[in-house]
Amino acid sequence: MKNDIALFGGTFDPVHLGHLRSAQHVRSVLSLNEIRLVPSLESPHRKHPESTVEHRLAMLRLAALDFPGIVIDDREIARGGLSYSVDTLESFRNEFGLRIAIYLIMGMDAFNKFDEWYRWRDIGCLCNIIVLKRPGNSSGFSSLMNRWIENSLCSLEQLQGRPGGKVCFVELEQMDISSTEIREALRRGLKPSLQLPTKVENYIQVHGLYQGGYVNA
Repeated sequence: MKNDIALFGGTFDPVHLGHLRSAQHVRSVLSLNEIRLVPSLESPHRKHPESTVEHRLAMLRLAALDFPGIVIDDREIARGGLSYSVDTLESFRNEFGLRIAIYLIMGMDAFNKFDEWYRWRDIGCLCNIIVLKRPGNSSGFSSLMNRWIENSLCSLEQLQGRPGGKVCFVELEQMDISSTEIREALRRGLKPSLQLPTKVENYIQVHGLYQGGYVNA
């Protein structure tokens, strides 16, 4: 599975230790050489990011310096427009072919609404979906999703050699961190040092990101 590709998308506004440690965990359990963080330019599922794409990309690149095996892939930014996952996956398929396994990583909150995504069934064919499940996470699947999951569900061991079409739930240790809460803390003048890589925290401080975060005099 070392040469397979795993993608972890999002706005990363800002990237935090929850993102990075989750990515490390998946890389370890799948025995991957690398895992790609794919920042969106404009997500069709979320509000427009507060920080610019240049700042978000710079923070990601700084964070990756201390996390071996994590690679930043900026193809959604370079492509422009709304960042649809199906377009990104088709780009990877065109680049690497149909035989290699591709894993799309997402949290349970996102997966609960997966059937609302643009061309979601095509996404399910283009890759395997790894759903990160934390203790206390609840599922709220539609009946359509439940039927689809029943036909696609498999274990990590069963993913071996499968290019796509499967869903696998991976248990994570509790790590209650969110970019939204970090931004709110920064606006209150707090320092969420235990939630951010040091290089990212310093970058936010130097550039005064997130409306009144702590800034050097």
